[in-house]
Amino acid sequence: MKTHRELAEQLDLFHSEQQAPGMLFWHPNGWHLFQNIQEHMRRCYRQYGFKEVRTPQLMKKELWHISGHMDMYAQDMFFGGEQNGDQEYALKPMSCPAHILMYKRGVHSYRDLPLKLFEFGLVHRNESSGSLNGCLRLRQFTQDDAHVFCAWSQVKQEVGQFLQRAKQIYNDYGYQALEVKISTQPEKALGDDASWRRAEDILKEACQAENVPFDIQVGEGAFYGPKIELALQDAVGRIWQCGTIQLDFNLPDRFELEFDNEQGKAEQPIILHQAVYGSIERWIGILLEVSQGVLPEWIHPQPVALVSVNDSVLDYANQLRAELEQQGINVSCEFGDHSVGRKIKRSFELKIPNIIIIGEQEAQAGKLTIRRGKHIEIINQEELISFLKTKQNLR
Repeated sequence: MKTHRELAEQLDLFHSEQQAPGMLFWHPNGWHLFQNIQEHMRRCYRQYGFKEVRTPQLMKKELWHISGHMDMYAQDMFFGGEQNGDQEYALKPMSCPAHILMYKRGVHSYRDLPLKLFEFGLVHRNESSGSLNGCLRLRQFTQDDAHVFCAWSQVKQEVGQFLQRAKQIYNDYGYQALEVKISTQPEKALGDDASWRRAEDILKEACQAENVPFDIQVGEGAFYGPKIELALQDAVGRIWQCGTIQLDFNLPDRFELEFDNEQGKAEQPIILHQAVYGSIERWIGILLEVSQGVLPEWIHPQPVALVSVNDSVLDYANQLRAELEQQGINVSCEFGDHSVGRKIKRSFELKIPNIIIIGEQEAQAGKLTIRRGKHIEIINQEELISFLKTKQNLR
């Protein structure tokens, strides 16, 4: 089996450089794949009432003191200062303090809750050089970083919706086997024991309500609250840790968050930190390793290849390419001087699911020979566009 790094090279997706360890340079094919995956997640979040936001990557160090990250997480963060000043900043390792600042801008009633924000947050974590591994372990990556601000009475329902959404998304990619673990209070933790027990019990009840079996990981929770971790099992039995939801009753206290309850009194909300992919880069790495590069057609960066038989058909081939691109279909073009066999082989190496062979007969008749694996079919241009758009809209 090939590694995700070997497949990324073969499919021309991304590469790394010594000048930026733990970070990726995305090529056009890879970035198109990244955006397709991102857009699928965006649609799923919106279906559950989330609003997308964008927050800064660089924020003052004092913010991370308030959040507790300076006490619990500073060794994993990057810091810097102003060129002509004494103000210190940190690159965010996660987006939660920024989303909390957005919540604090307004006065909230129980009628406003749950308030759901999500962001494709570009984050930085100071991982050791020895732990870096392609796109599975990076220093810079993109989280589907979502936060729900809600009352205690709403937590169980929101955790249940997270489990539903995660199962839906994983099923879209063909993953069926799901392992769920609940991580409980660690040795270094914020907050009192009673709140931790209450939160842990709610997570267990939510899993039971969704008929999701789970194991307990004692002492493995985040420093601010217990969490559920989701892991996928692939066809050869490998386990991949992906999604997580963390129940947080500590940051609302540290940031003095409030909402007016039904009695008109100030009450502290709960924050649910959640991510389904965990990291889009890591998700792509897992997808490559599991599929061995045979990507789902609805996210494929180049779902169709156009192969010209000779130069006499180039005008027609370019016309077809332009029409497909106008329809939002990304195209791989094999119009060079190589033999048809070599062009087809190159398309197979790129794992392109649909190969269109264009010869003089096809150009004159307006018919196209489409090859899908071993299956070959003759269709016209309108049928091709309809077929490809249907494949793109499967999810």
